[in-house]
This record gives sequence, C-alpha cells and structure tokens, in this order.
Amino acid sequence: MTTLVHAALTFRRTVRGSYGLLTAFAVAALSFLGIFRVPATELRLEHAAVAVAWAAVFGARLTARRRQFLRGEVSEGIAWIDLELGAMALVAAHAGVQVGGGLSGPFYPAVYAVVAFVAAFARQPVGAILVVIALALEAALWFGTEGQTDWKPFATHGVFVAFFGVLNLLFTRAEIARVRDGARKALDSEREKLRHESRMFRLVSAPQAGGANDEERLFRSSVEEVHQQLYHVLQLLHRTLDLHTCVLLMRGDDEEQLRIVELVTDSEHVAEGPFGAGEGAVGAVVKRQSTMNLEHLRPGYKGLCYYDGPALVQAFIGVPIVEGNQVRGVLCADRIADRPFSDKEEALLEGAIAHLLRALENERVFVQLERSKREQTILYRASQMLGAALDEDAVLDAGLDAAAEIAPYDFAAITLYDPADRRHRVRRVIGKDADRFAQLTFRDNTSLTAMAVKNRHYLPYRGEVDLKQQVVFTKRANLEGMKSLLILPLVVREDAIGTVALAAERAGAYGMTVRPTLQVLANQLAVSLSNAQAVRRLEQMATTDGLTGCLNKRAFLEELDRKLRSATRFGRKLSLIVTDIDHFKSVNDTYGHATGDVVIKELGAILRRAKRETDIVARFGGEEFCVLCEETDTEGGLLLAERIREELKATTFRTELGKLNVTASLGVATYPEHADDSHALFEASDKALYAAKHGGRDQVQCA
Repeated sequence: MTTLVHAALTFRRTVRGSYGLLTAFAVAALSFLGIFRVPATELRLEHAAVAVAWAAVFGARLTARRRQFLRGEVSEGIAWIDLELGAMALVAAHAGVQVGGGLSGPFYPAVYAVVAFVAAFARQPVGAILVVIALALEAALWFGTEGQTDWKPFATHGVFVAFFGVLNLLFTRAEIARVRDGARKALDSEREKLRHESRMFRLVSAPQAGGANDEERLFRSSVEEVHQQLYHVLQLLHRTLDLHTCVLLMRGDDEEQLRIVELVTDSEHVAEGPFGAGEGAVGAVVKRQSTMNLEHLRPGYKGLCYYDGPALVQAFIGVPIVEGNQVRGVLCADRIADRPFSDKEEALLEGAIAHLLRALENERVFVQLERSKREQTILYRASQMLGAALDEDAVLDAGLDAAAEIAPYDFAAITLYDPADRRHRVRRVIGKDADRFAQLTFRDNTSLTAMAVKNRHYLPYRGEVDLKQQVVFTKRANLEGMKSLLILPLVVREDAIGTVALAAERAGAYGMTVRPTLQVLANQLAVSLSNAQAVRRLEQMATTDGLTGCLNKRAFLEELDRKLRSATRFGRKLSLIVTDIDHFKSVNDTYGHATGDVVIKELGAILRRAKRETDIVARFGGEEFCVLCEETDTEGGLLLAERIREELKATTFRTELGKLNVTASLGVATYPEHADDSHALFEASDKALYAAKHGGRDQVQCA
C-alpha cells in the first residue's frame, strides 16, 4: 500500500468517525464569521442548507448513539458520540441566538438550557468538557464576532453557564444515585422476604445474603412453587365455600408474630401485618391449638386481625396448622352471609391443610435433594482439581475456589502447622486486608486457629465471632468487621497439619447447612495438601543432596544443559567453578567422617551464601562442588571463586582433637571462551582444578 493510499484511508476513517465534531466545528466557524447575525426575516437559502445539513448529521449521530445504547455497549465510542452531540447542540444554540439578536438578545437564556441538558445527560467527563467548550465558544463570539470589550457581561454569562452546567450535573447525578439506591433497597427487601419465607416454609434453610446465585434461584423457584399451590388451594376453597376471605397466616420457628402468606378475598380492607400471635380470634386459635368456629357475628366485628378495621362478616372459622406439636399457622375463612360453617366444611378445611402440609414437605425434600446435588457437584469438581494438583499452590487455590462456591466469604486463609517448632504460618490468604496476614507466623497460642489445631474440631461453635473478645491469629493481627467465622482443622491420620479459615461480613454465613459440606472439603484439602507436601519432599530427595541441601549431580547436569542452551540462544556468557577440598582424605582419617561431614556441610553453606540468586550450587560427589554462574565472564568467575576460597580458609572448625582449618582448590572455565558445550566446559574447569592442585593447592586457576 502506497503512502498516499494509506493517508487517504486514514483520512476517510477519521472523517467517518468524527463527522459530527467536524460539523460542529464548521457551524461554529460560520457563527464566528457572523453568518447568522441577520434578522429572522432575512434568512436565505444558504442558512436553510446549513440547518438541513446540521439536522441530518445530528440525526445520524443520535441514531448511532441509540443503536449502541440498545446493544448495551459501554465504550469510548459512546463517550465520543456524546461529545459530538453536545458540541453540535451548543453551536446550534449559539447560531439561533445570533439570529435572535446576539449574546445580548432576548433568546440568549436558551444557551443556559442547552448547557444544563448536555452537561446532565452526557457521560463523564464529557459533561465537564462540554461546559468548557460552551465557555470557550462564548468567549470567541463575545470578544471576536461581536467585538465587545467589556468583560463584565461575559463574566456574568460565564458564571451562569458554569453554574447551570455544574448544578444540573450534580442534581442529575444525585437523582441517578437516589434511583439506584432505591432499586438496591427494593432488591434487598425482596431477598429478605425470600429468606424469611424460606425459613417459614422450612425449606431446609434460607439462602444466605450474598450467597451463590444458583442457590438463590433454587429457593426462589421453590417459594414461588409453594405460593402457587397455596393460592390454588385457597382460590378453590373461596369458590367452593362461597367465602368473603380465605387467608393463610404463618409464623417462623422463633417468631411470635403471624404473617399473611397467601390470601384470596373480595375485601379491599386487608391489613398488611404482621400480627401478634395472640390477637383476636386468630390468636385464640393459636393459643388453644384447636379450631374456632364463630357464628352469627355482628357486622363491625373487630376481632379479625387481618382486616384493617371492623369486618362485615357474620361467620368465621380458623383451623390451626400443626407441625410437630407446634402451631405453625392458621387457615382462616369467613363469610358475609349469616351462614355458619358446618362440620363438613370444617373437615374440608382440615383436608386442605393436610394437602398444604404435604406440598410443603414435598418441596422441602426437593430443595434438600437439589441442594445436596449442587454440593456433591461442587465437591466432585473440587476433588478433581485437588486430585490433579501436585504442588501446594495449586492445591490451596483449588480448595479456596471450592469453598467460595459452597459458602461465599470476604476473607479466607489457609494456615500450616509445624509441630517441630510449634508455630503456625499463614500459607495462603485472600480477601479483605489480605496483605496484613500474608506470610504471618505465630506461636502455638490461645487463638481460635491454634485451638482448632489442638482440638481437631471446628471453631467457633456457632460460626459467629466477636472480634473484641476472640482472637483469630494474634492480638496484633486480628480480623476486623467480620460477623461470621469458621475455622476448620486440616486433619490427616489423626494429626492436624493446619486450618482453613473463612470469614464473612454478614451474619449467619456458616450455619449447619453449609458446615458439613465445608468439613468434607477440608478433609479432601488436607489429604491433597499432605500428598503435595510428600511429592515436594520426593522431588527434593531426587534433586538435592541430603547433607548440604545443594543440587545433586543429576539435577545439576540437567540445569547445566538448560542454562547452556539459554546462553547460546541469547549470546550470553556462562562460567563454571569446580572446587575440591584439599587433603580431605586426611581430614576423614584424622578427625573422623563425622567431622568430614561437618566440613562438607559448611562448604556447601559458604557456596550458597556467596552465590547470586540466579547461580546454581551442586555437590558433585564426595568433597567436590560446582557453581554455575549465569551471565558471568571469566573475571567475574575468578572473583567469586577467590571469595569462596578466602571464606573457607578463614573458617575454623572445632573438633575433639582441637581446632581444624581446611583449604580448597578451585578451577574456573567460561562458555564460550573455553568450551562450546557442557562436556567441554566440565573438562576445561577440571583441568583448571587439576592445575590448582598441582600448583600448590589453596588457589584459584583459570582454564
């Protein structure tokens, strides 16, 4: 593509994406030149052409804005269109003001209205930008087109433009915030009603605030199903028995108030409730736990709590709903006609209650099965992830992800316990204030975490916490703002290896409905974590020397090949230092192998202290060690080798036969200066070591 064609395409894309702003700029230029400073009676075809062109462009950009809004797009493109539409509206307003007599004319307040509108409805920060554009446009027209020199009227106009823009912006944003807050409160109220009715219907348990969406949908569908069945039964009774009102009132396990659950009525004077469990005729049914049939009531009877005033009914019957020797509610029916309820009708109402109780029980079983299915699915996925994870980090991540699905948390931590030094360490933490607890270590104290490990039992007992009285980790590093807490021990073969701690800002997050599932997850997590630790130990045994903690020969050779390939690819230097303790056989013969092991271990420690983070230290066999130095030339390798030699020489070992000092000889070779592959590099460094040995020992030689 030639430069000219590329420039043409770029220009076309720019014009296509900004023609609204270009139109606004063109109209502003015409206004600045005074094209519109004519009386309305003298407008000509060119003015009409400008108006038609402006309207066409404005309509096209408005259509594009509406299209993006309907698609739900939220992007920089929408903000750009808002800027174009606002700028076009401002220049059109000023053009109209010019026709009407200019900035001092009677139509100037229209500018205030346009500024207020575009500032309020444009996305931020576009609204503020449009206010600035309005001020700049006004200044250009006032001092340029109209040739005014008095700045005071302009300042007054500018203050009002800014005032209307900012004020309307603030009021609109405040109204939006109010509407959003109202919607949020309505949603919270609906969820609270759902939780309350779930408890009242005993659908296993109420969904937790902030709980998983699928759990909330499960309870919502169950509550709706119960309401449909209740309404169907009440409507059938209402029609069959010629009732004025048929209402079902129920109460929760820990409530002394009755609430209307469902009703069918011809009355417009039904009270909302809740009602005291001892009020009027309905309260008498609850207290006596038996059916109450009232006949020949006088019009205006005030003993029916579910009406907001005197009732016109003349016959009433209330049948208690009994579950487990406890009155859970009352089914009430009344008539305006003075026709008492017969024994047959009373039996029909009792049969309806039995049907309702069976429907409730069926729905409870369904919810319990669905919830068990969901929990088993989560545990199955967790077991798959935990089984596939071979390192601790993957195990910890899988465990916390699964816990969040079972019971959402605001804070979670997994601690590990070391029985050797009796200390706890926070191994993984996420959530609120996580940085405060990252890598926290604390002794075996009286905290809830330590007690859960000692007792191998979850804490706190009810899943609720008082952080003013209880300590989760330490007094200095304690949680804040949490109302629910559950600390589960990670137990493997009767030994607690740590804990998983979950905390939430909402109350009742870790009740009996989720605790058993979380305990099963904790058991799986403990086994997987123990397996990951065993795999890590096996890897360490396979790759490290047991005496010194350095890499062994096999692992070092693998690292050497990898580092050499990297050095070849990026053109970097790589130095190899080979060291050997001088006269080490005589040390073993004179002081014993135990002392020889101490010397070897100390040399390994010296090498690890001297190396850089990217360097690799290995025990190659016996008293021979290797140090592989990345991005190090021969001079750098010699300096490091000399520092190692001096530190070992200055180290004094205390033995049963007195003090012992040893020295070492070191050989240095560099890739690609002395060798072009790993075998040649070892051979070159070995030759340098041999030269150091035969040159008097206790020295460093280069290949």
